[in-house]
This record gives sequence, structure tokens and C-alpha cells, in this order.
Amino acid sequence: MSIEIERKFLVIDRAWRRATSGSCHIRDHLVARFDMGKARIRICDGAATLTLKGNRTGVSRSEFHFEMDLGDADAIIAEFSIAPPIEKRRHDVPFAGLIWQVDEYLGALAGLVTCDVELAHEDHEFLRPTWAGRDITHDSRYSSGPLARMIEAETAGLNDLLAAS
Repeated sequence: MSIEIERKFLVIDRAWRRATSGSCHIRDHLVARFDMGKARIRICDGAATLTLKGNRTGVSRSEFHFEMDLGDADAIIAEFSIAPPIEKRRHDVPFAGLIWQVDEYLGALAGLVTCDVELAHEDHEFLRPTWAGRDITHDSRYSSGPLARMIEAETAGLNDLLAAS
């Protein structure tokens, strides 16, 4: 079984930028939500992955990745997507022996910057960089469902404005 052990934080400044080792553009599409978790399709620089994630227990959850044909991914997204896509630019930032992933959200979520680090086990001690602020690992406002609803609300508001003009 594949287990993800992850901690997530708000990013409080731009100091991480000078240490970035790579980045990619990501579009996440939620295609199913069920009692025990969710399924999403991620498009990252032209490659598609289906990911199944279980519900979080502590800082761990099951996570399974399956590479997909991009055409199949687009067809599934068109038919089964249940929320607007979440777009972000992900940067890999090495720090104290671990790779931190910094996500700069785009579109309606522009200005939100988070980071996460995957750990070997739940009790893994790690150094936190100065740019990693408040721990949001258990703050559901920063999970994909609420973020997608924020995008939906922003889009609906914009559509209302356009319809009124």
C-alpha cells in the first residue's frame, strides 16, 4: 500500500525562490469524492496522472498514482469533473535534506502560496524553513474541495457581473 505522510504550511515570504531546483505547471481536476477519499486527475506539463487519495489519519493517508494517456484524461475530465480545476505552479525547494514543494496558486486563487513536505514516517523530525509559516495540515479550508468552491464562487460572481453589463 502506498502511504503519503505530509505536512503542509502557509508560505510567509519569498526567500524560498533562490533555492528552487525545478518547477511545473499543474491543473488538478477532482473527478470523484466518496466516503473514504477522492479521485483526481492531475495534468502536469503535459503528463496526466490519476490519483486516488484516502482520508487523512493524523498526517498520513493512502495515495495511489496511475499514469494515463492525456487524451483519456481529457475525456474523463470532460465527462466526470465535479469541480473547477485548481491551477498552480509547483516549485521543488531542497531544504535540510528534504524536498519541499511550494505551490503558487493561479487564477482566482492567485496570492495563495503553500508548501508541503513528505516525510518518511509520522514521527520524522525535520527542520522547518523560515518561509514556512503556520501549519495548515489539518485546516480543511486549504484542501482541494474548499479551494475549488472558492474558484466556483469567484467564477459565478464574474459571470453575474458580465451578465449584468
